[in-house]
Amino acid sequence: MAEPASSIATAGAVAATVSLTALLTQLDPGAVAGAFAGAVTFALTAKDTARVPRLIYSLVSLVVGYAAVPDVAALSPIKSPFLAAFLVSALVVQATITALDRIKTASVKGVWDALVAAFRKGG
Repeated sequence: MAEPASSIATAGAVAATVSLTALLTQLDPGAVAGAFAGAVTFALTAKDTARVPRLIYSLVSLVVGYAAVPDVAALSPIKSPFLAAFLVSALVVQATITALDRIKTASVKGVWDALVAAFRKGG
């Protein structure tokens, strides 16, 4: 029973720290809140990941989610800083891990054959 209360207290402390940091540094509070929510969503749904890598991934998710807001707003119909940061934060780490895993298992010959077939088909 002590663990859920401890987890809630920890989550509250982290949320308060992120909020205070956003206010003190004059970051966009909506984008920071969205990035934080996305990072938490990723951390809670990540499977088969130990605590330390999950924490590091969450921090990467938070930073990339916040940093991507201007690009997402410029390149998509999403104009809400909160929503843009949330979506990027929730998806960026999983998408990156998936892409890296596929790159590791891809064969050069298979990629070359696919490129050649695509060019032949298009020409």
